[in-house]
Amino acid sequence: MKAPIGARVSIRFHDPEGGFRDLVGYLESENSLRNRHGELIEFDVEKIAVYKVIEEKIHAAGHGAPLSIRIQELETVLTKTWPPLRQERFGNWLIRSSGKFTMRANSVLPTGKAPFGEPPLEIDESISHVISYYEKVGLAPVFAIPLPTYADLDSKLFDQGWVEKIRAHVMVADISEPPSVHSPYKTEVSDHFDESWLALQEDHGVSELMRGYPALYASVFDADTLIGVGRTAHADGWSALSRVFVHADYRGQGVSKLIVRALLKSSLDAGIKKSVLQVDSQNQTAINLYQSLGFSFHHEYVYRAYQKNSMLLSDGCC
Repeated sequence: MKAPIGARVSIRFHDPEGGFRDLVGYLESENSLRNRHGELIEFDVEKIAVYKVIEEKIHAAGHGAPLSIRIQELETVLTKTWPPLRQERFGNWLIRSSGKFTMRANSVLPTGKAPFGEPPLEIDESISHVISYYEKVGLAPVFAIPLPTYADLDSKLFDQGWVEKIRAHVMVADISEPPSVHSPYKTEVSDHFDESWLALQEDHGVSELMRGYPALYASVFDADTLIGVGRTAHADGWSALSRVFVHADYRGQGVSKLIVRALLKSSLDAGIKKSVLQVDSQNQTAINLYQSLGFSFHHEYVYRAYQKNSMLLSDGCC
């Protein structure tokens, strides 16, 4: 079978008892797919009678599938474009670890069916496994919990004393040609970053993560002075924005809009028509900015940290 990973396919199998059976879903590997209920199903490629790739309709951002599947799609995009240095499967939990600079790349993401995301053991044993794993590598045990899909898991951890560190909005937008804007500042977009780009937000700690996936980097200058930066990376038809930052002396002057519009324009030029980002739910200024640029709320997620070691990670939603 040569269908591309990520494609939606219909596969017909020979039934050992005679006849055929069909599976429909998105290929996750050569011998597994995820169906419309979010279930990961493995199969024997030797038993395939016929398969076909299902041509997908182009849906607007945030539409076209049940909410739980759309949440899963977006969380997959956010993980792909901000890849952890190490990750491993524990049942249908994805355990990610990278260091002490970013929660997304140092947390457990449930990916299976609700209520708990299908870990391989009973839920309390699975939580204990997570605690042991992170303590062995010297990191705080943290869960990244997309809501409302895994609300029961969130409640379970809350009852066990896990502390909410960050609650974040995931916002989405359809990308359209941005309006022409006159600005005294110069904007550039490149496929790489340098030390000055990192230094503006003191981002040296995540440079290795950013290099782990191809991306575009926006820079805004006042003459020769770098005053604003931002990043986007493309996956599965989405432009995932991150690291938008403006020097304190230039805030409130429209620099953030210059950054986001430049990144969205570059994404549109690359054939990407949907964008996603994550923002701290307490940062109303940023939320208002993104709403003014056409973004709307899609879902939220919460980071819950094991209280014993919750001080080992700095706060931050990505």
